[in-house]
Amino acid sequence: MNTVKTGDALSLIELFPQDEDWSLQTMRLLSQVAVGGSDLFECARTAARIGRETTDGETWHREWSQTAKDIAATGYEALERGDITTARRALFRSMSYWRHSEFFLDSFDERRTEAYVEGTKNFQKAAELSDGLIERIAVPFEGKEMEGYIVRPDNSGQARPTVLFLGGADSWAEELYFLGGTEFPARGMNVVMVDTPGRGSSLRFKEMYSRPDYEVPVAAIFDFLEKRSDVDADRFGLAGVSFGGYYAPRAAAFEPRVKAVAAWCGTWSILTDFYEFYPPLQKQLQWLSGSKDDAEAREKLAKFTLDGVADKLKIPVYVMHGTADIIMDIKGADRFVEALTSDDVTVDIYDGAGSLHCSYDYMSVAGARLSDWFLHRI
Repeated sequence: MNTVKTGDALSLIELFPQDEDWSLQTMRLLSQVAVGGSDLFECARTAARIGRETTDGETWHREWSQTAKDIAATGYEALERGDITTARRALFRSMSYWRHSEFFLDSFDERRTEAYVEGTKNFQKAAELSDGLIERIAVPFEGKEMEGYIVRPDNSGQARPTVLFLGGADSWAEELYFLGGTEFPARGMNVVMVDTPGRGSSLRFKEMYSRPDYEVPVAAIFDFLEKRSDVDADRFGLAGVSFGGYYAPRAAAFEPRVKAVAAWCGTWSILTDFYEFYPPLQKQLQWLSGSKDDAEAREKLAKFTLDGVADKLKIPVYVMHGTADIIMDIKGADRFVEALTSDDVTVDIYDGAGSLHCSYDYMSVAGARLSDWFLHRI
């Protein structure tokens, strides 16, 4: 086991010092600046319109959605001029701002649907402008389809090692592009991002709720990918971020095609380490689990545990977590690591820089370490 701690002082960009959750989620957005998911000054100007005193969610949604609309307009104007690169970049950023705008709305607020439809539409148009490197896919599953993307290093058609990247409780498949969708292809690997049960279009439009046996949808995705000539089916990796820190290890424990697995936020029990630990996301977790109330959510989420699962992992395992994570309890990560029996376990505990949830404040380093780790193991 190799445990790495960062001793750098925690220095954050606080655009919303009046609200810890607003601040954290905006650092999540700012972490994507380096890979084109957002622009620092577009974010700063939006924050200035919102102000440093209000905590009104209506103001939040209004201003971030306005930025999303404005940036999308510049993208489509560029497209009309034939400026493809400018259009693609603007449409990518617009998607991120739409996603950011809906974060604090009630689960069933119809404006969440508007934000999702507009944001994903802009991302998909940007993908069309990627010279074929970002391809939309639809995976058949239990009479429906799980929609997503495969991102390739080039158009050579070469069979590549491929990492399936699973998002968390509130992430869109499109957002994952800015977490790993650029890092993996830069190292010669494909990355696949799919709206699995409990996420994205599968949750919003198909009533495909999350489930503890996540190896089932993962197997369906691998079945789909095995048929592609640009995928090396003997070299599958699996990574999960946030709630995906449960999904990925659970699936890898029962899916023999996984050669290495990473939990970008370790966990043991979603009920205790997430639902009870961070009440602001309880409504979201009720929604994604298909629960009508708190009691039903607790009953369902109690089944999302790595007890009796972690010790089945015999492949390389990578665990990342931050000591200042306010969303997922680091004690769950510790318990997960202690239960592992694999001969190849790497643990990065970030203390200082990178200590936030998902290491938003250290993304350039954390994302690189994750993709480098897979490069040497699949």
